[in-house]
Amino acid sequence: MSFSQPFPPGPVRHQPQPYHHDPPPHHPRRRRREDDEPYHPYPQHQSQPQPQPRSHPYANAATVPYHVPRDPLASSHHLQELASGPPPPKRARRAPEPQRYDPPAPAAAPVPPTRQPEDGDALLSRDEIERRSPSRKDGIDSASEARLRASYCAYLRCLGFRLGLPQTTIATAVVYCHRFFFRRSHACHDRFLVATAALFLASKTEETTCLLNTVLRASCEVSQNQEFNLLPYMMRGQNWFELYRESVIQAEQMILTTLDFELDVAHPYASLSSSLSKLGLSHSVIFNVAWNLINEGLQSSLWLQFKPHHIAAGAAFLAGKFLRYDITFHQNFWHEFKAAPPIVQDVVQQLKELL
Repeated sequence: MSFSQPFPPGPVRHQPQPYHHDPPPHHPRRRRREDDEPYHPYPQHQSQPQPQPRSHPYANAATVPYHVPRDPLASSHHLQELASGPPPPKRARRAPEPQRYDPPAPAAAPVPPTRQPEDGDALLSRDEIERRSPSRKDGIDSASEARLRASYCAYLRCLGFRLGLPQTTIATAVVYCHRFFFRRSHACHDRFLVATAALFLASKTEETTCLLNTVLRASCEVSQNQEFNLLPYMMRGQNWFELYRESVIQAEQMILTTLDFELDVAHPYASLSSSLSKLGLSHSVIFNVAWNLINEGLQSSLWLQFKPHHIAAGAAFLAGKFLRYDITFHQNFWHEFKAAPPIVQDVVQQLKELL
């Protein structure tokens, strides 16, 4: 048919053609049904020989024939395997892994329980402080040491007021001096020089820092009082101030090494305020009197004997006695101060000795 021939007239009819993926009407391969006969690749009259398992040619031989080539370097167990039959599979030849044994962890050694200090335990007894004082070896008795202790406490109070430091900083410096002279003798160290260095150190630990030159000038002004004699440091020539400064720095280092850098001090002021506020006595006269009694107690060794809330309880109890007010009338008094009556009576007795 050439393109020059005209098309026949009439509408063009398109014959539907099967898609390329549609199977032909009579496909030779169809799905097997249950009533169909089983398929046999070979005719029934012909029997296909079943394959026999392969065996080693010398499996049944007692010994290896002489014509089998032997390796002179092979070991005897290789020859035995060759004579006994085919080699076993690789998994069977692998030696069984020994069962892993984890030894039990060693039991921790039992830690002996540490004895926790009870409320009735003191840090140090009064007799122990008097007996272990190094000043006794230098001929300083208990009464003389008490006067020396009171002298540097008064010096620190005047120096702290001159510098405008809070009471907690002054009390910290006093406690540093108490701890220092509990390990050092008054006969070997100048108490005013040590007190000046202790106040400078306390101003740093209590975050009320003062310049060292400011502390030294204030100490020179306070030393004009005949009670506080610092003239030996002022009569060394024209450069006496520099020598005095170096002496204070050396005294500060000696305080740190003597105290083993243990500079934490807990004061009874916070315990007194919180306990009396819970009892409704924070704005009473008892609070002011007890506060002053605590300041007076700094002259003694109470901070080395009792805990802060014990000192606060004794000061509040004694303040009530002075004002003729029974503070134990409050049922929560002993609970708030966490103190026992024998401890409070001991603190009260030592406070009375200072008045």
